[in-house]
Amino acid sequence: MSTQDLSHATPVPGGETAPAWRRLSAAGRQRHTVIPRLLAGLPLLGIGMVHIDDSSLRMDPLVEAAGFPLASLLSPVAVAIEVIAGLSLLLGFWARLGGLLAVPVMLGAAYAHLAIDVWPNGAANEPPLALPIVVALAAAYIAWRGAGRWSLDGRG
Repeated sequence: MSTQDLSHATPVPGGETAPAWRRLSAAGRQRHTVIPRLLAGLPLLGIGMVHIDDSSLRMDPLVEAAGFPLASLLSPVAVAIEVIAGLSLLLGFWARLGGLLAVPVMLGAAYAHLAIDVWPNGAANEPPLALPIVVALAAAYIAWRGAGRWSLDGRG
């Protein structure tokens, strides 16, 4: 594969492409990616912080009601990923990795919406099903395209 085939990869001297860890922080030259970064990063960070701050809106009952295994382990990991991926996407710092982390968490959230009949934290606290779907799509787009020029990844 040549560097022309990998237009989003970071070329290094000699015509080769950068190692995989370096490509994860490659930003790309586009500016429009600030929109999907905001669409994914703000809800991720906000929901993650709500799960931490508000004891009545903990993640544990949601994970248990959805039937996920190892709920006591999965709940804090999912909340940590929401916060870390949200910050990563908002700042555009290792945004591709943030996007890759966010997608499975949001797919799990979409599944929970479909699997849970009675929302454990109260029906008024159930966000719309569209939220995790939009966040997952925006995060996947950033994982694919990079954070763009207006990001910490694109500062160089």
